[in-house]
Amino acid sequence: MCKRLPWALMLALTALLGCTKSPADSGKGNAADSSGTSATSSATSTVNSGGKKFRIAVIPKGTGHQFWKSVEAGARKAAVETGAEITFKGPTGEGDTTGQIQIVENFLADGYDAICLAPLDAVALRKPVDEAIKNYVPVIIFDSELKDMTGITSFVATNNYHAGQRAGEYLAELLGGKGHVILMRYNINSASTEAREQGFLDALAKSQGIELLSSDKHGGPGEADSVKLGEDFLLNFGEKIDGIFCPNESTASGMLTALKKDSRGLAGKIKFVGFDSSDNLVGGLKDGYLNAVVLQDPVQMGHDAVQTAVQKLRGEKVPEKIEVPEALATTKNLSEPKIDSLLHPAKAD
Repeated sequence: MCKRLPWALMLALTALLGCTKSPADSGKGNAADSSGTSATSSATSTVNSGGKKFRIAVIPKGTGHQFWKSVEAGARKAAVETGAEITFKGPTGEGDTTGQIQIVENFLADGYDAICLAPLDAVALRKPVDEAIKNYVPVIIFDSELKDMTGITSFVATNNYHAGQRAGEYLAELLGGKGHVILMRYNINSASTEAREQGFLDALAKSQGIELLSSDKHGGPGEADSVKLGEDFLLNFGEKIDGIFCPNESTASGMLTALKKDSRGLAGKIKFVGFDSSDNLVGGLKDGYLNAVVLQDPVQMGHDAVQTAVQKLRGEKVPEKIEVPEALATTKNLSEPKIDSLLHPAKAD
């Protein structure tokens, strides 16, 4: 015959079982959640069960370009809305993959609740990401995906392939479907720019009258290297060049500088489509040296990455992918409010 447990013992067991959670219950699951709704803003205070604010690390590819300053502004906006605490830190230059890996590892060692990461290298950053997932730390990848996205909470980015297609289609239109074109690539294993480059090439391939003069040279993470490569292109091909595409801020700005320095006055004669915005690129559009730039919304990207991390930590379902639309700025639509806002995005103080 069974005996009743003492009442005090039953209460203790009930309390113990009620407080026990699996890692998935904590809002730090290692599998991506999927829902049909996009992320939405919330002003709810973001605290965990102990009353402490969630700490979220936001790690860009670099901190020098205007694009990343705008990502930071968006991330800080989301932090204010949600009550989260963010730390924004990335390598100074976009060539420092080792430095970015170390930054991720340091944030994990410091016990941050979630990581928002724009990986410099689609392969090399997988190891620290695996470490985060293993420790039930949600990882939101933004801007540029990893080659293996297993276990990622959410991916927040522009549709980079489609954005590259838009660049190729517009350049082909400017050229009337014929001419000699140069693609200045950005950097090996940069997934976002590689997708743009492929989209550009696929769009250009539809015009049989267009011939590629060069499509395998990389400007690299430093703008100075892109200036040098641009000068080499102009030296080797000169007035034979009819069109140019550069897939990010540093390559486009470097190529623009090389064109402006050219003594033959090729700036404005060669059709030129770039990507992203900076003071130099906006000036190039106004001067007619650039015909167009494809624009992302870095403020929205930073905002949505942090907001998604907060939602995941609260135990809410989040979209597996959040697409941030791109726009095409040309010499004809610079004054349109939406284009103007993307050409001059917010910067963090």
